[in-house]
Amino acid sequence: MKKLRLFNAIFALFVCSIEVTLAQPIESLDSELTVLDAEIAEVEETIVENDGGLVRTLAETRREALLLLRTVVESRKQAEAGGVSIEIIVPAIVPDPDQAQRLLGEIAAQQKRIEESELEAASTSGLIQAIALSRVETEKLTLVQLRMAYLQAQYGIAFPTPPDIDNLTSNTSTEDNLGLADEGYNIDDIEGLLSWADIEYPDIDYSLRPFELAHLEGQRISGWWTIKEDRAAIDDSPTVISVNYSAYEPNSFSGITSLLAQCREGETSIVFIQDEFLMGDFLRGSFDITYRIDDEPAQSTQWSELTSSKGAGLFGSRAEGFLRNLYYAKRFFIRLTEMTGRRHDALFDLAGIQETLEAVAGACGWSTLELSRDDYRAIQTMLSVGGFNAGTPDGIWGSESRNAMRAFQEENGIPITGAPDQATLEALGIRPQDE
Repeated sequence: MKKLRLFNAIFALFVCSIEVTLAQPIESLDSELTVLDAEIAEVEETIVENDGGLVRTLAETRREALLLLRTVVESRKQAEAGGVSIEIIVPAIVPDPDQAQRLLGEIAAQQKRIEESELEAASTSGLIQAIALSRVETEKLTLVQLRMAYLQAQYGIAFPTPPDIDNLTSNTSTEDNLGLADEGYNIDDIEGLLSWADIEYPDIDYSLRPFELAHLEGQRISGWWTIKEDRAAIDDSPTVISVNYSAYEPNSFSGITSLLAQCREGETSIVFIQDEFLMGDFLRGSFDITYRIDDEPAQSTQWSELTSSKGAGLFGSRAEGFLRNLYYAKRFFIRLTEMTGRRHDALFDLAGIQETLEAVAGACGWSTLELSRDDYRAIQTMLSVGGFNAGTPDGIWGSESRNAMRAFQEENGIPITGAPDQATLEALGIRPQDE
């Protein structure tokens, strides 16, 4: 990639020669140099933090512009100190104080745009953050251009034509510019994503019918999961039904194979669906299940048979504990064995599961963290000390504790669940370590 270097720009010599009487106080030039020095130090840090891509290219271009600005301002300062007149051998520019004041307003507005774009970048991750960071650097380069225009209007200093930001990307692909190749993104996949696709997982085929239907119904999509949020008809309690379609086969004659994590009427469940009738153990009402999470040893257990006879699941506290074990997992293998010995296997890609489980846990009022009674007691104490009465700190997460947590969440702009979820605990100052 060709990088613009402003120090290679050549002043248009001998265009005209004028003599200017200097009348600007040295203190104002010192102030300009202080600002430039701070910006040069900041852009150097940005260059060090980025090995390549558009962000580094923009930062290097901005550095060259800032160094040029500093050199010119320093030269003017030295001339001011010597009380001499300067012969400018560049296109003559007459100072324009009114224009300088207007440009100061534009500079202030541009600084606000930079702050907003920095906040946006800080709140994102992955591809979206890569794009947001390039936007930050573009806004900062625009600020340098405004500073050039201001110095021209304020001091009559002429500069070479500032770089055209759009040309920085004209000879390279978006993938190279953003440095996305180093992050494992395939730009062809990114550009071809459907409007409902989760951009954090561009390798997933979001053209599959279940994703399109979920989008049409207004559901969220997180990785391989669709997330439907509603209210229960019987008591208006929050309902979340999340479905993983990574084992979906479009042309299968045996129906849809899927994994569900859900909260219905306050009860949590995880369900393995086979869209065909299964022969279960009529005496126990269950199926033998063998499962494996990532590379851990396989485990054997029993799951309850569904009334539809098309799958099996775990419910209540057993489901909550099982889902916690899946929070950081990447893959989940499950084998359901019918009473006749017939087996049904499925391997699920769990991409997007953390957003899914936070939604389910929030709706049913439990934490995705494995919390002990002492942990709950500590959380109750912290809430009460903070002015949110959680009742007696007994480690039992009852109605008083849930109401106190809801009040804390509402005051801090956190989704109101009444549960000690990860986002809420972080707001309380507790930062769980990733497994």
